[in-house]
Amino acid sequence: MPAHSSRPASSSESDNSAFSASGENGARTSAREGNYARAVVGAAIVDSLARPTYFLAAQRSYPAWADGLWEFPGGKVEPGETPEEAIHREIREELHAEIRLGQLVRNPASADGSWNLESTEVNAGKAEVHNRGRRMFLWLAEFTDPEAGFTQTGSHRELRYLDAREVEAVPWLPGDLQILPVLTQIFSRA
Repeated sequence: MPAHSSRPASSSESDNSAFSASGENGARTSAREGNYARAVVGAAIVDSLARPTYFLAAQRSYPAWADGLWEFPGGKVEPGETPEEAIHREIREELHAEIRLGQLVRNPASADGSWNLESTEVNAGKAEVHNRGRRMFLWLAEFTDPEAGFTQTGSHRELRYLDAREVEAVPWLPGDLQILPVLTQIFSRA
């Protein structure tokens, strides 16, 4: 059953549709030059790029090891796509909505700003590695039409807006969990 939501109008009216990921020092992620075969993208969709106070989180419904855990909406970079193209496509597919990208939420320990998503889970004494070799590029983003809302699809059980105080109240995928302290810092500076 589709779920719809609307948000207050955004205070950021600038259109960053031609945005390319830039860090604080102005370094850009390589567009078509990089190898994105194992890359995924995500969006912390906020109420306002100018002054974010909450973001949209998604609860996984599959695979079994991730069922019930929370993540940022997004998905895999397809062959021939840039990460920026991929995040726009993924949000259209998952939420039937358009977004405006803001800043790349950079991993300070990574030259390109990406986050290592690999995690190990132990079940019945056997170690299982998930997301082997995967890395994620995560952006702040906002809906281009905040009044239009979005539609929930089958890949997620629930979508929920969380503020900085609520992020620890839900269980996160390990790869996404590591990003929360950096995201919280961004919110505190806004």
